Amino acid sequence: MLPEILKIAEGYNVTFNPRTYGKKETLCKCVFCEEDSKPDKGHKFYLSLNTQDQLYKCWFCGASGGVLDFEMKLSGLPYEEIRTKYFGKRKKPRHPADRLNVRQLRTIGWAEYKRKNRAEFKKNREAVLRDWKRYEHEQLVKHFAMFIVVAHIENQEERQDELLRFVMNSCKETQIYLMFNRILAEYVKEDAERTSWAIEGAEIGRAAWRVSLSTYDFAMEKVVLNVSFLYYMLKMKKMHSKRNSVTNDKVSLAN
Repeated sequence: MLPEILKIAEGYNVTFNPRTYGKKETLCKCVFCEEDSKPDKGHKFYLSLNTQDQLYKCWFCGASGGVLDFEMKLSGLPYEEIRTKYFGKRKKPRHPADRLNVRQLRTIGWAEYKRKNRAEFKKNREAVLRDWKRYEHEQLVKHFAMFIVVAHIENQEERQDELLRFVMNSCKETQIYLMFNRILAEYVKEDAERTSWAIEGAEIGRAAWRVSLSTYDFAMEKVVLNVSFLYYMLKMKKMHSKRNSVTNDKVSLAN
């Protein structure tokens, strides 16, 4: 039996609209976008909790899902841990591709495929996992590069806070679990101790600064834009190298 979404929300001190509390549709402040917590929106409550079906939806940012997903986001714990809390451990370990939720699968283009044919999806789980890992690596590289740039801004605290919020929101949109926390954990490490995506991201971030140095353009929007551009160039370079490698292999085989 699913836990009650109202109790979960209470446990995390969510702010309710007292006039709707306990009703089928209980309204509260959105804990995801926090748009209704702005000073000029004190009377707004964008997050709706369906206390009958145990679902949630924000009418401003669009965040939505079931009660387990709701608790996962509020607690920061993995989905599997939340599920085990209420239903116990699974008898058989799940394939990592089966642990990807609908939004994650939609991000890499496999959601509709799974919906239409679960048997075929099961046969292709290794390919799904490869696609997810590739996507995860690319996003971590890109966002680490952006973070490096923003973290090194000097004498612009307000602008830096604004850009950090941008990076944090962008991390959330990737659907990668605790992505911003992972970036912070890598940032405090020495260069030699960082994982491959952080090393790659740091190189792009530093290159973005060098581009700004060469053009004397230090507007932060421009530097962050440089990150996206350099990341795109790196991606194209890798694709080109891979294509050349395949061509050379074919030529070698032909000879």
